[in-house]
Amino acid sequence: MELSEQLKKYRKQENLTQKQLALKLNVSDKTISSWETSRTYPDISLLINLSSVLNVSLDDFLKGDTKTVEKIDKDLKLKKVYKRSLIVLAVCVAIIAGGYGFLSTYQYQNETVDRFNPLIKTKIGYATLPTEKNATDSELARVQVGNNKTKKVLGAPFKNMVVTDDAWGNSSFLTFYGGLPPINKPYAMVEHRGIYVSRMNFVDWESIPKSIRNNMFKDYSDYRGMYETWSKNKPAKGERHNDSKVFTVKTGKY
Repeated sequence: MELSEQLKKYRKQENLTQKQLALKLNVSDKTISSWETSRTYPDISLLINLSSVLNVSLDDFLKGDTKTVEKIDKDLKLKKVYKRSLIVLAVCVAIIAGGYGFLSTYQYQNETVDRFNPLIKTKIGYATLPTEKNATDSELARVQVGNNKTKKVLGAPFKNMVVTDDAWGNSSFLTFYGGLPPINKPYAMVEHRGIYVSRMNFVDWESIPKSIRNNMFKDYSDYRGMYETWSKNKPAKGERHNDSKVFTVKTGKY
């Protein structure tokens, strides 16, 4: 016997109208009518409630209606798949949101992160470099040149150079390797993403776009000590660093 017929049979045995049964199940009487005419069928939770209200075991209630049992079983499996899919989707969204939040705030902190951070644009900036004539001892790096011999040289690396990216004077402190700059090219063109420098070239003053030169000092001595001053005033641990890592250089030359 089909479930619709079983429902009608046991409902009448309990002397219940469709409306009375609907009230007991917290559904509409139209829903009961739909079940009894086989247009729809109750889900598993309502079936359990039905068997309790109609005083019949679930096995007896579904006996003989293999078609409906198969539909209910299929629906249950689909719901499990849907639930798992929602969980996977929620996890993916959480990972993406967390990743976006991390990449949007953790910038100019780590070279490796900046290198692969899709939220950071590649920029071309320019820097005034110390030269062999005006470099201080702290700006030279000691390198091995032979057995137990070392030598102090420039550009191994250039540490915390002020690299200016645009005509507004937006700049950042970058460290990169370059070697001794030629006498006639004591400036660097630097390609970078955040603090990750992908390459650099030595250039002369005239090769730098004039709009950027307006916010650069021609002599490196004007930059000396800027990083140390910034380091003393940078935000404390736990505060946002990104805004302070990019600063504006104004020289007054326009």
